Amino acid sequence: MTKLGKQGTAVLRLLVDLLPNVRPGDPRTYISYGKAHALLGFPGTPQDLEYQGLGDVAVFAKDEDLPAITGLVIRQDTLGPGKGYFEVYGKDEMDFTWWENQVALSKRFNWRPYLDAELSAPRATPPANDISQPTRVDTKVSRILRDTQLARLIKEKHNFACQLCGKTILLANGERYAEAHHIQPLGSPHDGPDIEGNIICVCPNHHVELDYFARPLDPDQIRIVAGHELDPRFLDYHNRHHTSLRR
Repeated sequence: MTKLGKQGTAVLRLLVDLLPNVRPGDPRTYISYGKAHALLGFPGTPQDLEYQGLGDVAVFAKDEDLPAITGLVIRQDTLGPGKGYFEVYGKDEMDFTWWENQVALSKRFNWRPYLDAELSAPRATPPANDISQPTRVDTKVSRILRDTQLARLIKEKHNFACQLCGKTILLANGERYAEAHHIQPLGSPHDGPDIEGNIICVCPNHHVELDYFARPLDPDQIRIVAGHELDPRFLDYHNRHHTSLRR
């Protein structure tokens, strides 16, 4: 069996995790290059994804006579795969029937034997069906939406349960959902670091409260697990901002 490299395996794992929510023929349930690139935490830009494992998965699937699963990654402007997707298989780029059939075959196929546990990335948060979700949302505060491998690892350590209330969201496919919050926010003016001690696993409601410094963080009320410790410096930073905004 042909082996995928580390990045190729990470890409394949992401696409397999996406399959339960995919509806063949409905690109709104697929994933954009930008979203896939962000979830994988690869450097560079979304355009680099072709050379960071996506192309390897396409060639791997063709050589092993597997369904063309990389058709799940689409462009936001055309809602279709890149031209290279069809070229690998010698298909016309307007052959949408073949593309839809390949997605349907991908959903029915057992991909697990092809996922090397030692090389696969942490399980990604299932992408929402809104493929045009921006990487940055400007509201009253500026939220940077990131789901790096480190953030996903933290959520897995907590079994996707909120460290403040213990709740999780159970998705329709049976998977659990939570969000990762950087206690000292990333980006200006806070410039917090993307490290374990600055990341807390929370439910969406508590995530919004923390984004707006609407609640303090009491270390004695935060649920902890072995292997993940919060740095007191970032808790102090959050609590100072919470106090100053209440004055």
